[in-house]
Amino acid sequence: MQLTIFKRLTLGYLAIMLLIIFMGVYVTIKLNELNRIARAVISVDSAAIGLTENLLEALFSQVGFEKKYLISRDQDFYQKFREIQEYFSKDLERLGSLMDTSKKKRLFGQATKMYGHYFSLVKEESIFMTNGQDYSYEEFKEKKGEIVDDINRKLREIIQMARLDRDKKLQASSRISSRVLKIATVTAALVIVMGILISFFNTRSINNPIRVLQEKTKEISDGKFEEVPNISSPPEIKELVNAFNLMCKRLKELEQMKADFISHVSHELRTPLTSIKGASSMLLEGVFLSMPEKQNKLLTIIEEECERLIESVNSILDLSCMEAKMMDYYFRECQLIPVIQETVLRFAPIALTSRIDLELKLPPDLSLVKIDEQRIRQVIENLLGNALKFTSEGGRVIISAALKRNRKAYVEVSVSDTGCGIPKGDLKKIFDKFKRTNAGRKAAGGTGLGLSIAKYIIAAHGGEIWVESEPGKGSTFFFTLPVV
Repeated sequence: MQLTIFKRLTLGYLAIMLLIIFMGVYVTIKLNELNRIARAVISVDSAAIGLTENLLEALFSQVGFEKKYLISRDQDFYQKFREIQEYFSKDLERLGSLMDTSKKKRLFGQATKMYGHYFSLVKEESIFMTNGQDYSYEEFKEKKGEIVDDINRKLREIIQMARLDRDKKLQASSRISSRVLKIATVTAALVIVMGILISFFNTRSINNPIRVLQEKTKEISDGKFEEVPNISSPPEIKELVNAFNLMCKRLKELEQMKADFISHVSHELRTPLTSIKGASSMLLEGVFLSMPEKQNKLLTIIEEECERLIESVNSILDLSCMEAKMMDYYFRECQLIPVIQETVLRFAPIALTSRIDLELKLPPDLSLVKIDEQRIRQVIENLLGNALKFTSEGGRVIISAALKRNRKAYVEVSVSDTGCGIPKGDLKKIFDKFKRTNAGRKAAGGTGLGLSIAKYIIAAHGGEIWVESEPGKGSTFFFTLPVV
């Protein structure tokens, strides 16, 4: 199934939009991830490093005041020691909330426990000093030194781990940034390429058939009505090509119709005009001056040929008016049976001369119909004339009428004959202008307008006309008229 231009553009731009949406969603997710990493680096790792370094400085400062106190026994130094201890405890508590791995937590717990032990030793030593009790200064000094070294080592390990975590996160953010840049670049390139390809293929699928149509249009101006070959194109252009081919087909038909019109009209006019000219010349030359009967016969020929000319011209004028929808109809409610009977009565002598049985099969009465009697009579005359023309001697022509009902009531009139019939290929064209079947022995006569005129008349009355035929077995023409 070929896609329409609208669907092609919609699908193409939808694909582009999906790529853009994908890129937007992906970039948004990665930016959020980068933002999260940046927050983690700033609020966790960097903060942990800064706090730990501050703790180390505070620890060494506290150790310094502790040593000064032990040497000078000045309570101010001990007070400074206690103040630093308070700040140290607060920073230690803040650092604990930043420990985001089990190893860090374990090191932090060990450092906190060691600091508590260190503070207990200092406090115990202070009590000994205040009370004047003897104690092992060197032993206390050694223990405190070992504890401070352990605390220093643990805190520095925390700093090292925080720096490693920070570096890993920075590397991860760098990789994410690089990946985002690559994805954005690739997606942008795909969007550009897809946009170019969509534009190219859509333009190509539209331009090629339009170019062919332009060339064929120029050929039409030169009188060549060649159809556009089957070309690959969107359905809209396909419909345009089909409409163009239909136009070419109709133009060919019109061209043929024009040729047929000229041929038929020239034939229908030339023959009576030739007869009139010949008869007039003979009268003017006085060929039959002494033979009044011959002169009367020539005058009769002139009169008949004039009638034939008038009939041909009237048929052409009537058809032109009907096609232009300028024909005047005079409708009135009446019985259809008398109209049929009067028309058949006019053709009875012709049937008798040709030894053709002319039968009427009419019901006692029919519903009233609203018709233009003259035009309906013209239809019946045409159908009867054709039936008699194409029926051989000894044949039969039947005219019947009946009241029928489908969704609405209507009268159906049929004219059937036992003539030569109509070839199947001509059935659809039999009601076209200048179309005449070549199956009959007298098929060459007539203008080829009678059935076309009959079709227009019946259509103007709101009815239908059609034919059923089988070659060699005759034809039956039907027409319907709605009842009042």
